[in-house]
Parts: sequence; C-alpha cells; structure tokens
Amino acid sequence: MQIVFLCSEYEGLLKTGGLADATRGLAQALRQQGHQLTILLPRYGALYPLPLLEQWQSVYVELNGQHIGAAIRHLQHDDIHISLIEHHDFFNRPRPYDDGEHAYPDNALRFAFFCKAALAYLATLPESQSPAIIHGHDWQSALGSVYLKQLQQQGQLLKSRFVLSIHNAAYQQGLGWHDLPVLGLSPDEVPVQVQLSMLSIGVKNASQLNTVSQGYREELLSEPAANGLSQLYQARQADFSGILNGCDYSRWDPATDHSLIAHYNADDLQGKALCKTQLRKQVNLTETKAPLFVAVSRVTGQKGFSYLIPALAQWLGDAQAQVVMMGTGEQQFIGPLKQLQQQYPDKFRFIEGFDDDFSHQLEAAGDFFLMPSLFEPCGLNQIYSLRYGTLPIVRATGGLKDTVVGLGKRGATGISFEHPSADDVMVALQQAVTLYADQRKYKTMQQRAMQQYFGWDQAALWYQQLYQRALSN
Repeated sequence: MQIVFLCSEYEGLLKTGGLADATRGLAQALRQQGHQLTILLPRYGALYPLPLLEQWQSVYVELNGQHIGAAIRHLQHDDIHISLIEHHDFFNRPRPYDDGEHAYPDNALRFAFFCKAALAYLATLPESQSPAIIHGHDWQSALGSVYLKQLQQQGQLLKSRFVLSIHNAAYQQGLGWHDLPVLGLSPDEVPVQVQLSMLSIGVKNASQLNTVSQGYREELLSEPAANGLSQLYQARQADFSGILNGCDYSRWDPATDHSLIAHYNADDLQGKALCKTQLRKQVNLTETKAPLFVAVSRVTGQKGFSYLIPALAQWLGDAQAQVVMMGTGEQQFIGPLKQLQQQYPDKFRFIEGFDDDFSHQLEAAGDFFLMPSLFEPCGLNQIYSLRYGTLPIVRATGGLKDTVVGLGKRGATGISFEHPSADDVMVALQQAVTLYADQRKYKTMQQRAMQQYFGWDQAALWYQQLYQRALSN
C-alpha cells in the first residue's frame, strides 16, 4: 500500500510530546510490513539544518483569497521518505505551535495551508505513486479530509481515502463561522449541532476514525471526555476504532538501553539496583531501603497534578519513601512542587526541564512510576515502566486501564485507582508501600510486568485492517 502521513510532529525530527513517538513508531512498523510510507511535515525553523535531497517541487494553493506558494523539500530518514512543506512566514518559527506562552493566533490558517499544500503536492504525483491512504494525525491535519473531497470532486486523487487518528481530543483548534470562507470551506462541509473546530470537521469528513486506545474511544462517546463532540463521535461509531499505541522496544528495553549504567532483565535484576543507587547519588538523596517513586511528565492539570500535589504534601510527612520527578509545564503546579522539595529535602526532588537520557534513568531506577492522569488517551510511560520493572500507579482512565492491571485483580501489573482525588492517590501510594514491604509479592508482580508486550508490530496489523475498511467504503 502507498500510505502518506500528514502530521505535525515526527520523532527524530521534531517532538513536543507522544504524538511524535506514535507517528514514527507506526510508520516504521508499517514500513517493515512492506508498505510504502511518505511523511508530510511542515518545515519548521528547527528543520532547516537537515540535509535535503536535491529534488524539490513547488505548489500553489488558494487560501484566504490569495494564491500562496509552498516548496516541497525531501529527505530520507530511517529508510522512510520525508517531504517537508516549506513556507517561511507560516512555519519558519522557533516553536511549532506557540511562542512559549500563547498559541500563534494564525494556527488555523497555518495548518489549513499545510493540509492544502500537502494534498496539492500529492495530486501532482503519477498514478503509480498516488496514495491509497492519507492518514492524518490530530487537529493539525484534520482539514485534509475535506480538502481531499474537494479535489476528488475535480477528478483528482480519486483512489485515496482519508483516515484520521485522534491522539488527544482535548485539542481541537476552534473556529468561528467567519473562518469558513478564509479556509476555503462551505457550511455544508462542516458539522452542525456541535462546536465548530478543525478537529470536528475532520471527524465529520474522514473515511475512518480512530483514537489511540479502546478505553479512550469509549470515553469519547460521552461528555466531558469528548469536549463537546460526543454527538459527533456517536454518529460516527460504526467508523470509529480504538487502536492502542505501541512501544519502540529498540529504545525502551533495560537489557540494551544505552542511557543506563547497568543493564538488567526480568530474570536478573541486579542492574536495576545499581541504577537506583546511581540515581540517588545523582539527585543527592540518601541510600535507603525505602521504595523510590519516580515520574516523567508534563506538569499540567491533564496529568493529575491538581490532586497529586496535595496528596504528596500530606503523605510525605509520615511515608517511608522517596520521590523524584522531572517535567515542564504550568507554573501553578511547578511552584508547589518546588515547595515540596524545600519542605522534604530528604524525600522529594523535582527537576524542572526534560532530558531524554535522564528519563530513561528514572524509569530504570524507580520501584513505582506515578501517572495519576485526569485523562490519558493512551500513555507511553506506563508501558515503558512495565518493561523496566517500575510498577505504574495509574488512574483507571483511557489507555492506562487498557495497559495496567490493578492490584487485587488477576494478573496484576501495577496499582490503579478510580477517582481523580487526593484521597484516592494517597490510598494508592500507601498500597504501593505495603506491597513493596512484601518483597516476594512485589517481585512476582515486577517480573509479570516486565513480560508484558505492546509492540508497534501488533498495532500496525490493526491499522492495516482500518485502512482496508476505509478503502472498502
């Protein structure tokens, strides 16, 4: 199959979150299964130093009452063809979506142009290279679904079908009715009775939809998870799938991880103890027999910090435990985390920022991984934690409940709780300490967790079925 991804991030080129891991992981798995992949991505400022192929094309599209040109630049990355949509005013900026504090006010126009220019380029390809599937990812690509229909009404890309993956339905890029003529859309191409956004237009017009776990798919059929679009998801139920994201075990395996000072596996955990000792020295925590809790996270309300912080503030006073967290995000939460470090200097560390090697080291060093998300479409860190023998503590939501079996259930691989409250978090933390005190029970669960498998190869098979359904429409 000829498959094209329209995406705003791709790991190894540009990444702000899990979307980049997902697009690269799925593309590589599909490539390994024999499909032809092309990734279409905006040429952000950070991508200008990349070595490009000499061949390039130009396309022109009509948008906002103007004919606007784009250059299509090409490169090879990990045996996959990448095509970059270049337009200096729209994309040659330091950050892809915002200035560090506020979203760019022209984001709707920028990504409408990205979609329109990408499809105009695809329409120039010879029929032998024309894609069967155009696979969009999140709101940034969603208008590609309706622009494809417009081209097909003109006799172009007739064999192509548009599939839309929703990685996080909370981000929609809202629109007003006055935006429609600017973006080249008519009222009959957009949904009614739900809020107007780039995402809702994609949900209405795509041949097939999916989100990144079965649990999140079920949550999106009702409010508040659907963020105002539940009626639209319900109307598309027959074409709406849940496919769990995969893990790139070539990068996330403690037996081979180059970021670790010692390797280990489920049968020999000595290296994990060395990793924990090293991490404690690195963050200046004393060596102790108490369990070590770790977290790598965006510090936002979505990740549960509004109830995690008060739980930690109360629990750390008496707990025989240590906590090390790393992340960036909202100052309303970062300030209190820094205060916790001052209040409990022998128990708590917060590192503001992100370092990829250190994130691997945290996964390896921890006994438990904190991931109490308010909502979580799929989540990857809990999957990494399972492989690293760092039992995840999660709220039973979205992809977390699809990947972690809670304590007290058959085949438990972690600890889960139901309600987004400080009380429920404290109960889960205490359950973890009690479990850790019973080392025989803890190690049995640890080994079971390390044997779980969520590879992209399985996810790619489900996506192939999704593509076949789109083509049969």
